Amino acid sequence: MVDRLKHFRAGLLLALSSAVIFWPISYWFPLPEYLGVLASEDYADYSLALRSIVIIYLVFFLLNLLTAGLSATKVSNKVKFWLSLAPAAILLVIPFILIIPTALSFPDRNYFEIFQAMYRLLRFASPQLLALALICTVVSVALSIRAALMFRSAPDPQAVNPKIRTRYFIYAGVSLLVLAIIVPLGAYNGSLRSLDRAACNRYAALEVPQLDEDVPTFLSEIRVIGESAGNRSLQNLLVNFSDISRQYLSLLDTEPEGSIALKEIGSLTAKAKDEVAKVCSEYGSR
Repeated sequence: MVDRLKHFRAGLLLALSSAVIFWPISYWFPLPEYLGVLASEDYADYSLALRSIVIIYLVFFLLNLLTAGLSATKVSNKVKFWLSLAPAAILLVIPFILIIPTALSFPDRNYFEIFQAMYRLLRFASPQLLALALICTVVSVALSIRAALMFRSAPDPQAVNPKIRTRYFIYAGVSLLVLAIIVPLGAYNGSLRSLDRAACNRYAALEVPQLDEDVPTFLSEIRVIGESAGNRSLQNLLVNFSDISRQYLSLLDTEPEGSIALKEIGSLTAKAKDEVAKVCSEYGSR
């Protein structure tokens, strides 16, 4: 009975591992759109490595779920062991190896600079995002390895008390429910980030007007771009920047140069622009 419980517990660990690893995976949603980006000419030199890393993460996620389901069956513990261990080992090692050819092509840069640059192309643009992605990866791998060791130490599972079996099925049901919530939520957040990315790219592509009469149209375009963003925070930043800039433009016609009101609104305009630039810097890659 103890051996069977170990199988159940290992399955729960694998489900938890999949839930943890889904956080970095969600940054590539919508997946077809991102894979299309990786297939573009801009990514030609790095496409193979980046697509391979994405596939490794996805396969790891799916195999963990598969093995978690097998934990409740009489499938050989050796099969469960390798299905848990092999993807974890691959996820832990292969991405670092895949980046080596790119690092060798930049002899003036050290490996970790290239590693960070490659992960920026994987949409982990800030040091904080990169750190969280790596932490999620390590934690998920550790959970899978722990599950594999539990499978190996329980080679011959025996029948388990029906009450205990029911309890673990309930645990499994709760885990599936959590995954059923996390996956759509991650996909939804990914679609919002995709809209934010598109808005930031459109904002960056705007040409600064050369004539005063073109400025109102320019500010209107910023507002339209802001309204098309996915997350409310970026929407507010872009719309706020447009509105404050209009106020500044209006005061230029009514206030003398160097007035306190003009300086204050000018400072607010510069601050609003900097806030937009800061948020959009996280969407430096497509």
